[in-house]
Amino acid sequence: MRYAKLFLLLVLATAFLFACAKPPMKKYNDAQKSVNEAWAVDADKCAPKEYKAAQKAFEEAQKELEEAKNHTFKGKYYDRAEAKLEEAKAKAEKAKKVAQKRREAADKVGKELDELRDEIDAIKDDAKKYDPVTFAEVEDLYEKAQKAVDDCEPGKANMLRAQIEGKLDKIKENIAIAKAEEMKKAMKQKEMAKIEKYTVVKGDCLWKISELKYMNPFMWPLIYWTNKDMIKDPDLIYPGQVFKIRKDIANNEKDKAINFAKNRGPWSLFDGK
Repeated sequence: MRYAKLFLLLVLATAFLFACAKPPMKKYNDAQKSVNEAWAVDADKCAPKEYKAAQKAFEEAQKELEEAKNHTFKGKYYDRAEAKLEEAKAKAEKAKKVAQKRREAADKVGKELDELRDEIDAIKDDAKKYDPVTFAEVEDLYEKAQKAVDDCEPGKANMLRAQIEGKLDKIKENIAIAKAEEMKKAMKQKEMAKIEKYTVVKGDCLWKISELKYMNPFMWPLIYWTNKDMIKDPDLIYPGQVFKIRKDIANNEKDKAINFAKNRGPWSLFDGK
C-alpha cells in the first residue's frame, strides 16, 4: 500500500510538471529572428531551398505550440516545438550564409555588367548603323543578365555576360571593317574627283588638249606622263582615246612639265623617262 501511494505521488508530480511546463519562447524568438535575418539578405531568392527548409521547420514548431493549447499535458508538444525551433534556427543561419555568398557573387557580375553597359553605350550609334542585328542580340542578353543578377543567379548572369562580351567583339570587328571600307570608297571618290576624263576627237594633239585643260600648252607632258599606258608617242594620239586629266598638280610638277616641253629636243621612244 505504501509503495502504491509513493507511485501515485510520483505520477501526480510528473503530471504536475508536464502540466506546468513552459513554452520555449526564447528559442522561438531566436529562431524567428534568424529566419527574419535570412529573409533580409534575400535568402528567399538567393538561397530558396535553404530558406524554405528553415521556414518549414519554424512553421512546424508553431503548429506544435498551437497544439499544446488543446492539451493539459503540454510538455511533449513543447519538446517537439523546441527541437523544431533549433532546426529552424540552424537552417536559417545556413540560408543566410548561402544567400550572402551568392549575393556577393551576383553583385560582382552586376558591376561587370555596369562596365559593359558603358562599353555598349559607347558604340551604340555605330553598332545600330553597321551591325543592328547583333546589337539587338546584345541588348536582349544584357536585360536577361541584369535580371539574373536581380534574381541572385550569379552563374547564369556570368554566362550571359560572357556571351555579351563575345558579341561586342564581333560588333567592333564589323564596325572596323565597315568603316575601313567606307574610308576606302571615300579615298577612291576623292581621287576620282581629282581626275577628269577627256575623249580625244579628230584634230586633237596633246598641245591643244593641254591648252584647253591647263590654259598652258606647255603643260602637255603632264597628260603624257599620266596616260603612258595609252600614249606610246606624244605626237601620235587617236580619236576615241580617253585620257585622264589630273587636276591636283603641284607647282614643281608644272615647272618640270613646262621645262620638259620647252627643252624636249629630238623625240625618241621612252622620252621623258
